[in-house]
Amino acid sequence: MLAINLLKTGGFLLSAVSVLAVPVVVESLNETPAGWEESDSPSPHQFINLSIGLEPEDHKLLERTIYEVSDPDHHKYGKHLSRESAKDLLKPSHAATKSVKRWLSEVGVPSHHIRDEGEWLHIRITVKNAEEMLNTRFSMFARDDRSIVRTREYSVPHNIRRHITSIQPTTLFSSFQHTRNLEETATTMMKRDTLIEMEHRSTKNGNYGGPGPIDLKKCKTEATPACIRKLYNMPKKYPTAAKGSMFTTVSFQNMTSQRDELQEFLRRYAPDLKGVAFSDDSANGGKNTQGDNVPENEGNLNIQYAVSLASRIPVQHLAVGGINTDYIPDLDLPPGAYIETWLEFAEHILNLPTKKLPSVISISWGEYEQHLPKQYARQVCNKFGQIGTRGVSIIVPAGNQGLGVACQSNDGKNTTKFLPTWPSACPYVTTVGGTGGNNPEVALSDGEGEEFSTGGGFSDLFSRPEYQDKVVKEYLKNHGKKWQAYYNQKGRAYPDVAAIAAELPVMVRGEMRLATGTSAAAPTFGAIVALLSNERLRKGKPVMGFLNPWIYKKGHKGFTDIVNGRNYGCQGTSMLGLPAPKIPDAGWEAVEGWDPISGFGTPLYGKLEKLAL
Repeated sequence: MLAINLLKTGGFLLSAVSVLAVPVVVESLNETPAGWEESDSPSPHQFINLSIGLEPEDHKLLERTIYEVSDPDHHKYGKHLSRESAKDLLKPSHAATKSVKRWLSEVGVPSHHIRDEGEWLHIRITVKNAEEMLNTRFSMFARDDRSIVRTREYSVPHNIRRHITSIQPTTLFSSFQHTRNLEETATTMMKRDTLIEMEHRSTKNGNYGGPGPIDLKKCKTEATPACIRKLYNMPKKYPTAAKGSMFTTVSFQNMTSQRDELQEFLRRYAPDLKGVAFSDDSANGGKNTQGDNVPENEGNLNIQYAVSLASRIPVQHLAVGGINTDYIPDLDLPPGAYIETWLEFAEHILNLPTKKLPSVISISWGEYEQHLPKQYARQVCNKFGQIGTRGVSIIVPAGNQGLGVACQSNDGKNTTKFLPTWPSACPYVTTVGGTGGNNPEVALSDGEGEEFSTGGGFSDLFSRPEYQDKVVKEYLKNHGKKWQAYYNQKGRAYPDVAAIAAELPVMVRGEMRLATGTSAAAPTFGAIVALLSNERLRKGKPVMGFLNPWIYKKGHKGFTDIVNGRNYGCQGTSMLGLPAPKIPDAGWEAVEGWDPISGFGTPLYGKLEKLAL
């Protein structure tokens, strides 16, 4: 006679066979996201589309592969993957896919309503069948003039749960709007750099791209492209662009890059590049609308420094459409706001054919790490890793609020803590802190950091990667004890490097202004990486790809160590002026070697080129 193991649960005996069918909650929300109102039930016969994320067969394969192709001492260094091979890094096992498909068949989903895309199964199903399949009830939820079908909780059988990461859209309430002007409404970190109107200056001397010498003293109050090229020892002659060389800057939330503003900027600050243009790409319905009354601050900053510093390397502007309301509010980002469509952006890049893939991407957007649902952040970070295996360098800013403004957790516990930023803390991107001045450059903060303080810190979500373990441990041994109650000592540390982030002139709405923020540092460093990758291509070598293993093992020798300055944060008031936890004198100090405010320091192109070649 067949013996069946028995499990005792809450005083009842259940067979192991029946336990397999017990529903297990996958995802749930305590309440309806702000701004949405629940209304009637949808028709049970209405069809909806669901995407089922499957657990990868080998959770370590992505991490192992990206470090192999990015470690300069590994025999696979530079052997970047094809699009299909990169996607396969998160591929589920055949058994997992088979089990989930069998389950779908059992609940009435016909095979012709299932599309298999490896790590995702996309299905078309009626509301009635979906409710039975997920042990839930769907409702209509309305916001503005849009209604969607969603639920606040769903479950799957116990034996299926281990194969599934997520089933969406169910508990995610993303809203994709394409017409709203968001420039004046966003309050999250790094979207708004400090812009100060300035007078038009003469373009006849070296600081403005003219034939004369460059005065570094004047660069302290106006860090022009010529100043940056001088400060970071960038090549005086513009290189020839190699085949496959491309530098992409990214805009979210209807942000644009204006072509006429770029030409005026080049006329004033890089006259020998006047007429050089950029190309456009679009993801998720994004548009780079030209003309008046469109948001342009961030987009103009990025494109003007990408073009002027990367010289004649092709530069592209990627407009990513939509907004994302699936975030967790806190004192600095209240209910009713929105964040970037990170997943749509990452999937767009991952799916590009090799001939359209940029060698470098600069992103000047972000928020606190705690704003993103954990599973969503991990999913996007893994996509960044997959993109890295294809040879793309992803450059992001460290943030402009130091340790955080309203230093309080948003998990219901209201814990006083430092607030790491996203995507800075993802281990598969290179994060850039901000500096100011020259001779010497210093880690940048505005006074006590009330208006601006360069970001830096330690992730609460991602563990510290091996490539930075040695230098971070050394820093923490000497400087980490004072604030140990407020950060994760085992988290991914950032920034990795730094670049000038103060007093950069930008052409906006027909006026020249000065910008301060790590949003400026990201495209500046990105331009240097684009030049390095271009030189490697010209010599028949692969592009730089994911940079961090190379930087921490070898490339750090090509940076100027920043040993002066500190950042600030947690001063007792939120971005909205509300009371918040205060941590007196909180801040990280710049020291010799790596530190969580300037990383390894600022780049010296000549040294980096020798190390890269």
